[in-house]
Amino acid sequence: MTKVQRLAHKMLQCQEESVRFAVTLLPSDNLRLEKLAQLMGYTKSAFCSELIAAALDDMEEVIDTPDAHIDQFLPSAEEYADALIALEANLTAGHRAMLVAHYQLPNRTATTPELAKAAGYEHYGAVNLQYARLGYLLAKNFNRSLPTHTDGSPFPTALLVEWSFDDVWYCTLHPQVAEALEIVGLVGWQKSA
Repeated sequence: MTKVQRLAHKMLQCQEESVRFAVTLLPSDNLRLEKLAQLMGYTKSAFCSELIAAALDDMEEVIDTPDAHIDQFLPSAEEYADALIALEANLTAGHRAMLVAHYQLPNRTATTPELAKAAGYEHYGAVNLQYARLGYLLAKNFNRSLPTHTDGSPFPTALLVEWSFDDVWYCTLHPQVAEALEIVGLVGWQKSA
């Protein structure tokens, strides 16, 4: 499988199907593209293929970069517990449902649709929304900057979970967060499978 097919597979979660892209350019952009291709010694088609391949390389680097491998920067379980206690009034029922459901899953790992279902939400978007809101609250309480993606954009969910990709996205609750949930009594002392 080529790099383009592999990335398309990741992005679209398809079964090694080829992907066809269509781009509509303004006449002025089309002329600029033809001039650039000519300057580079390419046909317009070959130049576009090179541009797309370069963009996909950049995208793959962002996707494959272990953004969430930030364990060395994570607070301790006690610091998370102190923050959860301090934020108790700001924790919504949704935050609590997400954290408890995530804690109770095997290996504390799930896809976002699985986690949404476990927490009683109809759509996986609630997972990202609840964890992002909680990530912002935690960062403010810790008086620290949010973790960031490789492109520099905020990555608030990374304060709670580590993301991994294997045909679909999985999120794993950080051990420090799981231990903090035990410390504050939000969950029992049960161990995950």
